[in-house]
Amino acid sequence: MALTDEVKNQAVTEPHVSDASPAVHDEAAKANTDTMELLKTSEARYRRLFETAQDGILLLDAESGKITDVNPFMLHMLGHPLNHFIGRELWEIGIVRDEEASREAFRQLQEQSYVRYENLPLETIGGQEVQVEFVSNVYRVGRTDVIQCNIRNITARKSAEAALLETSRKIAELHQAAHQLEIAEEEEDVYRSSVQAAETILGFLTCSLYILIEDNLIVKAVSSDAVAIEGYALDLGMGGGGLAAATLQKGEAVCFNDPSEAPECCLLDPDLRAGISVPVGRLGVFQARSSENDAFADEDTQLLELLGGYTAEALRRIRLQNELREQATRDALTGVYNRRYFTEVISQETGRSKRHGRPIGFLMVDVNRFKQINDQLGHVVGDNVLREVGTLLQHAVRGEDFVIRYGGDEFLVVLPETNGETKVIESRVYEAVDQWNVPNEKMLGFPLSLAIGDAHWIPGSEQSIEAVLAEADRRMYERKRGER
Repeated sequence: MALTDEVKNQAVTEPHVSDASPAVHDEAAKANTDTMELLKTSEARYRRLFETAQDGILLLDAESGKITDVNPFMLHMLGHPLNHFIGRELWEIGIVRDEEASREAFRQLQEQSYVRYENLPLETIGGQEVQVEFVSNVYRVGRTDVIQCNIRNITARKSAEAALLETSRKIAELHQAAHQLEIAEEEEDVYRSSVQAAETILGFLTCSLYILIEDNLIVKAVSSDAVAIEGYALDLGMGGGGLAAATLQKGEAVCFNDPSEAPECCLLDPDLRAGISVPVGRLGVFQARSSENDAFADEDTQLLELLGGYTAEALRRIRLQNELREQATRDALTGVYNRRYFTEVISQETGRSKRHGRPIGFLMVDVNRFKQINDQLGHVVGDNVLREVGTLLQHAVRGEDFVIRYGGDEFLVVLPETNGETKVIESRVYEAVDQWNVPNEKMLGFPLSLAIGDAHWIPGSEQSIEAVLAEADRRMYERKRGER
């Protein structure tokens, strides 16, 4: 019933004052007309608000629970026509999935005149779920109680909240991954952990990690569906390397969601529809790709940048630690290992020798006439000679051997798992010195020569390493006195 109809009914039933003067009758009639005009204006304003409201509104008869009116926003939100609502009860129209809960809510509304749901799922005509905030009030219009249900669509808000929670989860898990990167001891551990985080936390199934090595970007780790293959190299020479090279050079992230948006430097690939490329400091590049358009959001780029930063920090830390370790175990002048390193590794080598049953060979090397070089040519030339000898020895030995500056002009070559090969290495050293003398003999005024003594430590023997080194040293001095 409209508000003006209610007032009209009340006006018709008012008792007449038969004995009132004409002036009183005129004043009463005018007052009644003014009231009706105000009510018409009020109802017009109410209908305008009802029709233009950006929330859904249902009006129900409080006694029967039947719907008497629905505003356009409600019809648009759920897609049902007006006749789907009018004259029916809430649990009959199918927008609330739980009928018993709806009946209980109506009983609660009748008792308390108010009910509120923060998160109520409604269903559209197409079967889609709409999250709404549902508020119902009972109020009186004339002699009738009316229920007004205000229904606000909060689907977008709920989606935003869910997205925010998901982003928060990813960031929290990325920080946990950062902790794992902080304790990684080898670069390979960093590569593996970084790509695993990109896949499991960020959901990048086609992710590749490139690391800069000399003039190449080398694929060091890939996720499960990645196109790139570990070990594949992008040559940065002559402007090559595609988007990965451009990302590293500029130090800026790139994201595109359509082939038409892809930078010109992208390598030709018909399956590439969307991609992200972010720098890993100045050390490499993270890339994710997709064969579908619009696969990545700005948030994906930001999170991959965050992971790239963690990865770069871990790699810098490990490289600095390795550099400091190298400085602590390398001779500053010659670049070969020092005696401290020998002390650290010899127990490992003897243990390996015992397991495999193979001897360890030792070559004690001394530079002949070194005092004469220093005295006559100066310490600068002497230092140069020591550097050259260190380099010659490193080039002459096998990959598993190591050269140590044992003291002054003496070097020690350790040959793990040998069985007579010391003579072979010794000959290679002498040959390398002879070759060096061809262009450099004039620098000293006489040929450079070395005295070398060899010895073996046999696993299972009672002879100590110190005794074996003393034997190599004795043989070296014998040869120094003119055996060669």
